[in-house]
Amino acid sequence: MKRSFQHVSAVMSEVDDNAPTSVDTEPVASTAVAASSHDTNYFGRARKHRVLCRAAPSVLEVHPNTGQAKCCNVAIALLSPLSPRRRCGELEAALREEALLCLVLSFLNVREHQIIRQANRSWRRRVQMLALDRLDLSARTSPVCTRTLDRACQGVLQSYSRVCRLDLSGQRSLADRDLLVLTSCFWAHLEEIVADDCLEISDFGVLAVLNAQSLRLRSVSVRRCKRVTGELLAAQSSPSQQLTGSHPSLTDLNLDDTSVTRAFISRVESHFPTLQRLSALHTPAHRAFFQQDPVLSPLLHELQMLVSNELVELPLLPALLDEFSRWCRRQLQHDTEVFARTLVASGSRALLDVPLLLTGGRDAADVNARDGEEDRLALMSPLLYACASGRTRVLPVLLELAKDQPRGTAFDLENTDADGHSPLSLAVANGLTEAARLLLRAGGEVNTRSLSLASPLYLASEHGWDVLVDMLLDANARRDYAVTGGATALCAAAKNGHRSTVLRLLAAEKQAEDEKQARGRISKQQLVQALFLACEGGHLFVVSDLLLLTELDANVLMDENVSPLYLACQMGYVAIASLLLARGADPSFRRPLGGVSCLYIAAQEGHDKIVQLLVRAGADVHSKMDDMSTALHIAARMGRKAVSRALLRCGARLNDQTRSGLTALYIASEEGHTRLVHFLLEVGAARDLQTVSGATALFAAVHRGHSAVVKTLLIGGASAIVAKHNGTSPLDAAALLGDVKVARLLLRFGARVGGLALHFAERRRDAADLQALLRTRYYTQHFLHGVSTTVAPSPVTAVDAAASENEITPVRWLFIFAFRAGLELTFNHAKLAVDLGSCWSRLLCARLHRAPQVVLTSHSIVSDVVGFLSMCLLDIGCSVTC
Repeated sequence: MKRSFQHVSAVMSEVDDNAPTSVDTEPVASTAVAASSHDTNYFGRARKHRVLCRAAPSVLEVHPNTGQAKCCNVAIALLSPLSPRRRCGELEAALREEALLCLVLSFLNVREHQIIRQANRSWRRRVQMLALDRLDLSARTSPVCTRTLDRACQGVLQSYSRVCRLDLSGQRSLADRDLLVLTSCFWAHLEEIVADDCLEISDFGVLAVLNAQSLRLRSVSVRRCKRVTGELLAAQSSPSQQLTGSHPSLTDLNLDDTSVTRAFISRVESHFPTLQRLSALHTPAHRAFFQQDPVLSPLLHELQMLVSNELVELPLLPALLDEFSRWCRRQLQHDTEVFARTLVASGSRALLDVPLLLTGGRDAADVNARDGEEDRLALMSPLLYACASGRTRVLPVLLELAKDQPRGTAFDLENTDADGHSPLSLAVANGLTEAARLLLRAGGEVNTRSLSLASPLYLASEHGWDVLVDMLLDANARRDYAVTGGATALCAAAKNGHRSTVLRLLAAEKQAEDEKQARGRISKQQLVQALFLACEGGHLFVVSDLLLLTELDANVLMDENVSPLYLACQMGYVAIASLLLARGADPSFRRPLGGVSCLYIAAQEGHDKIVQLLVRAGADVHSKMDDMSTALHIAARMGRKAVSRALLRCGARLNDQTRSGLTALYIASEEGHTRLVHFLLEVGAARDLQTVSGATALFAAVHRGHSAVVKTLLIGGASAIVAKHNGTSPLDAAALLGDVKVARLLLRFGARVGGLALHFAERRRDAADLQALLRTRYYTQHFLHGVSTTVAPSPVTAVDAAASENEITPVRWLFIFAFRAGLELTFNHAKLAVDLGSCWSRLLCARLHRAPQVVLTSHSIVSDVVGFLSMCLLDIGCSVTC
């Protein structure tokens, strides 16, 4: 039984979550209405719902005298600012007939159908059972992107019981798989498929449609699908790539402005004899047809010469058209192929849309189409050729000729080149103002888009051509069209610093706001993107205009992660950073993802002036990241000496450690920044602070092989004997790397050779010098520990004050001390007595006179002592002869 909803305004259901829940102050009456059969509870009984019935009359009131309905109430109900559920309920109450409701639904587009589906179950069922003669899924009514394509397709598949004509024009995110899914869902009743300007559709999608079986399919159109080449079918590499479908009703196949070849057209003609129209204008097949015909080939050559040489003074073009008209009349007398008949039916457009060769530097009229040469050249119509090459004198002649022809038979203003640019786009991209004006007057599409989705307004704004921008804005060019990366015309102008263009676009946006226009408006996200591009490019006045003339705030975030001040600090634009701070930007901003602050990124990039600016504005110089690192740590990591000096002057703590115990000196030593290490040592950095693992800055420098940093640290007072917690010393690290130079430096400044260092050195086959050095020092250490070493009381009393008689003083340090102080030493041993006084004096004299050759002579010194003394002299820098 059909349910009447005349007196029902709302149904409160326990299981229907989509039921409206409006509350009204008018008196209501309660009644019980059984639910439909599909809405049952677990006991198999029909549910009963509480129904709120208005005591007020229905929206569709009847006049008391005439008995006619007040249709104005229906209009008011449809236009009232109520929720979709409320409007659907009142429309259902006003229009009682199901056929009338379905008729109303058939006039709505897909997006409106999806909104209505959310009203309640009855409306969802009506949309699902709707039979449409034409389903418009084109970009005009349902613009979708890659992110929303799957959801949109799923919503369409769950609706409609019958669709005869499927229009997918302009859906550039639509791929072959999506085309097959949508067509297969409505394949039983589908009669026409329109997939024009769907750039992702290729031979696979066309092959799948043509190889299917259908008794109803009459027409297929894939115009401007540049990836449709027909090579897959022409190759016949496998049975699955051949034409095997059966379409006895197929009469129309439109392949205009694609990349199909003549071989593909021939195969389609032979396989589908029912075709009455096979259009492939402005394709390689179109040009090949002209080249193969003995009459049309000279016409093609002369047309190429006319356009390339701009022969507008001669009546050559009318003569070519007359000759082509005579050829067409002759063809009508013969039984020709369907492709030739379609060309004849196209009139002068078949001649004026034939692709010409754009060859760049060479003369296109002299080019003979050799095998494979056309694949490397650009094929484009005369209009495209003139706009791409700048030969615009021929444009007025071609456009004037179009006025004398029936509309749509002269040429196609929307033909595109290999990159998807129309004649208007090419004229704008090349700055041809007069050509763009002529094309707009002739009816060129102002919002045409290339393969990268660039519109003419975007191209004009990118180059900063204000005259073209004004012209396109006067022609109602859409300002919200974005390219593949999401940038709009305003973004392109802001990125390149075209301030006058930015002001024009903002003025147009303000005018649209005053006129309350909803279509073509720039979103806030696009305004934010333009602001960030201007900050990234360093365009101060553009940033100021965007902040002043829009609703944007200085603390607005891009992708909820980056602020304009952060970007200006990263790029090092002091003036923009000052402007943003003056407009209220937060100097202590930290990125939500990662916690990096403006001060931190400025220190990382080495912008010391911005660091000082941020600190003066209130940024905390001691703020830390999640790993407890500060701006000084990252400055040390990157070797920014000027930034480190600025941070220290602003109060940064020099010896702050990260979570792992790293200091600025440790980080600079690890990275090998010698000048920064020297600076940090001069300002008082702690030399021997250890990390969590016990490593010092010297150990980090040795481990990374930075010999210059090692020398700087040792001279600056770093200890050569402080080891890690596991006992590994800097000398062990040098032995592991096989670095003789660093090992000699460490030994010179007091490092002691242990078993681990000897083990590392012995494992290296290319470190013979290192092994000899470490063995000699190791034996010397054991030799000195096994004897009683004393220092004579005279003449070295300063040394005696430093060490007691029973203490084993490292002889190497005594030698260095004596060398620096100019003293004479006497070593006494129980079995031998070595008087080095005269020898040491000779050594000092040799060093003073820059003669590092020293001869060591003794008759009573054992070999171990001779080796030890030789090593000490070598450490000082002398060459020794024993």
